[in-house]
Amino acid sequence: MLTACGALTRSDKLAVPPPPPKLSAPDSALTKDCDAPVDIGRAPLSQSKTEKFWMKDRQSLVECRRRHGALRDFYADRDGRLVGKK
Repeated sequence: MLTACGALTRSDKLAVPPPPPKLSAPDSALTKDCDAPVDIGRAPLSQSKTEKFWMKDRQSLVECRRRHGALRDFYADRDGRLVGKK
């Protein structure tokens, strides 16, 4: 029977793997779903209503694009630091 202290490999010669990296999570505001388009219904719309809905949709699109750009940048920065590029 071989005991633990009777091993042939000295423990000071063993290569110990580094601990796994700690991955930070993005801010929850960056992972929020984008707003759905405005429901315009089936009734005919006046020009002012059409413009109002268009402006709301446009604003939501711009905010969503900024948020997803920030999320992309977060992951690029984090992953770059993990491989030592930053």
